Amino acid sequence: MQISTPYAKTDDRFLVSYKHMEQIAKYLQIAKTLQRDILAGKYEHEERFPSEEALARRFGASRPTIERALRELKREGLLKSRSGSGSYLTFAARNAAGSIGVIAPDYHKIEFFTKLCDQIADCARKEGYSVLLGDVSAPDAANRGKWAAALAETYAARRTAGVLLEPVDLIPESHEATKKVLEVLGAKRIPVVLLDRDYLPFPKRSNYDLVAIDNVQAGYRIAAHMIDSGVRNIRFLTHPNYANAIRGRIQGVAQAMVDAGLKWRKEYVIEAPPSDKAFFARLMGGKNAPDAFICRNDPTAALLLQTLSALKFKVPEDIRVAGFDDSGVAGLLNPPLTTIRQPVKTLAETSVASLLERIRNPDLAPRAILLDAQMVVRRST
Repeated sequence: MQISTPYAKTDDRFLVSYKHMEQIAKYLQIAKTLQRDILAGKYEHEERFPSEEALARRFGASRPTIERALRELKREGLLKSRSGSGSYLTFAARNAAGSIGVIAPDYHKIEFFTKLCDQIADCARKEGYSVLLGDVSAPDAANRGKWAAALAETYAARRTAGVLLEPVDLIPESHEATKKVLEVLGAKRIPVVLLDRDYLPFPKRSNYDLVAIDNVQAGYRIAAHMIDSGVRNIRFLTHPNYANAIRGRIQGVAQAMVDAGLKWRKEYVIEAPPSDKAFFARLMGGKNAPDAFICRNDPTAALLLQTLSALKFKVPEDIRVAGFDDSGVAGLLNPPLTTIRQPVKTLAETSVASLLERIRNPDLAPRAILLDAQMVVRRST
């Protein structure tokens, strides 16, 4: 007995629909491949783009499919037609082609930036870009400005498609040093996205895109956690000439203290070496001794834990300590460190996507993309 079902016979309309879907997928695949080739700098701006016939042979596709792929590239602003001549790269495509530069003075100096730059390189390569990281032997603090400016000159000479820039810090003239880098890149109309922080003093904002965690929120979150656990007298430990990201964290800590009805004073921001035993002995023996420290990053917190231990203070029984970044050392300390975890992979993906969008649409309004950062609670608090 033959069972009749709606699918017993081939439906010609279904075959037509399926074939149409295959064609759509084919032209999008071709467009994506050609886009990657363009962004990788495989085509010269002055030369005619390969003809439809040549592309049809290359991809084993029909001329209508190739036409649709080229229309997609024109819609994205990468190709333009010249009457009677063919297709050519647009000015935007010429600027977008080639490589992305990264200027990060803390690459190979701070674990967070090492991971971030490595992730950025992976993300950019997936989009068809090579990545320039410059001289990874970053200079000492005194020469950061000159190093960053020289790297900017190198990228400008190579007509790099765009640059991801960690603003210069740890020097008194950090604002002017970063401004010089931006002027060098701006003279060649090279798009820039700032990493981790703005270069203008917090809470001012520059006219450049920014990708970072929400440092104010992160500072507030970790301070509120400490206050909820009974802390009433927090200090924020940092180095002199600290960056805007640190200023945001301090602002968050201060707001959490005020919201809890606790005092916050300017002198509660301590700019001292975390290994200075004499300084911390005086601080902890004073009338208004702190019962908690929030440190600018995990290495600072690690050194502070050693100092407090040498002074016979127990953590968290006598005093509580927290850091930022969730570096590899945080979970290995004694006691393990409470910290804010940097979403490194998401930061890298977002910064690369933002730079590519800025390259393709240079007239977009400046944007600040602030990502949420998870607090990791461990025994130090």
